[in-house]
Amino acid sequence: MTQSPGASITVLPELIGLVYEGLNEATPWLGLAERLRHLLVARNVTVTLLHSDDRPSDLQVMSLEQDDETDWLLAEQIHRERFSHIELMDPESVLPGDVIVFGPDDVEPDCAAYMTSINVASCLRTCFAEPGGMRCWVDVVRGRQVPAQPFSAGDLELIRGLLPHLTRALGLYARIQRQEAERSIYESCLDHLVLGCVLLDGDARLLCVNRAARAIVDKHQGIELNNGRVQLQDRSVQRALDRAIANAIAARAGQGGHHRGELVRLHVQGGVLLGMLAAPAPLLDYYQGRHVPSVIIYLTELTESLAMHQVPGGSPAELIAQLLGLTRQEARLAALLACGQSISEAAGQMGIAVTAARNYSKNIYAKLGIKGQTDLVRILCKSFALLR
Repeated sequence: MTQSPGASITVLPELIGLVYEGLNEATPWLGLAERLRHLLVARNVTVTLLHSDDRPSDLQVMSLEQDDETDWLLAEQIHRERFSHIELMDPESVLPGDVIVFGPDDVEPDCAAYMTSINVASCLRTCFAEPGGMRCWVDVVRGRQVPAQPFSAGDLELIRGLLPHLTRALGLYARIQRQEAERSIYESCLDHLVLGCVLLDGDARLLCVNRAARAIVDKHQGIELNNGRVQLQDRSVQRALDRAIANAIAARAGQGGHHRGELVRLHVQGGVLLGMLAAPAPLLDYYQGRHVPSVIIYLTELTESLAMHQVPGGSPAELIAQLLGLTRQEARLAALLACGQSISEAAGQMGIAVTAARNYSKNIYAKLGIKGQTDLVRILCKSFALLR
């Protein structure tokens, strides 16, 4: 049954809870949409997170009856193509804080006929917004019922009671999304540098592992991420890492004073040397507990030939050539020389004469305005972040 005036007092606290819990849902506010659909005896409750005319469809969170076979995506497409000129049907016409109700009797005949054909008897729509400019809508759709059930004063009272909380929650949601975007950018920058980052809590258990760290761990035997821990095959190095982690946790808790972190090295199969730095994570105001990020382990390959790694979308030689203004052959030679190979070794790998390699090297040094191989190594090391 629909809400009577005053009845919203009993269910409003539950819905307010769902508004804020929705920030942590994988699909934001799906729980709220589901509960509203049951409370308001609706066919469909939709939260529209993004409406734009230049997109093929809105970004929506939708709760439907289990047996609903309506193609709502097609319905939206038809609405955009045939009925978007009707002001009442345009979400943009609903201002933040407004609550409107409309049905087939309120629109043009062909629109009314289409609404009837998909069993839409009445719609309730409201809008809420946050200071950054994000606007969202909630639509509640009822089908034909016997007897008819128009939206009551209690239904409208319930939605109006939710609006201040939806507005506040949307502000929090927008802030979380901005922070998530920043985190993704920073993480991609670290991945770009092939710098692995492993985040541990106050019990030295894994909280987060970036893509670069997972790639390094997956690539090498001798280091694993198991049972929420960083585990090393070399027991002596494991003890050294455990001590470094414990010292970082103690320093973060204020027991160890200024602590820049401790370095640990690990030899893995294939003669590769991995380097690790265990350092305290930054302190966060007003945030405490055992599961607060407490330790960052930075992880990198020290003896891998970074300049010769293959790069998605093109070879290192092509990227070096593009960045430094070299020919492809000059760029290939530059990469080999930067890895420490001699002119003769590089010539052999490239399949060219040593004299040709010497001529290429002279061209490289002239184009870059440098004196020799040492300067070339320095330039390519500085350029590596751009060559991934």
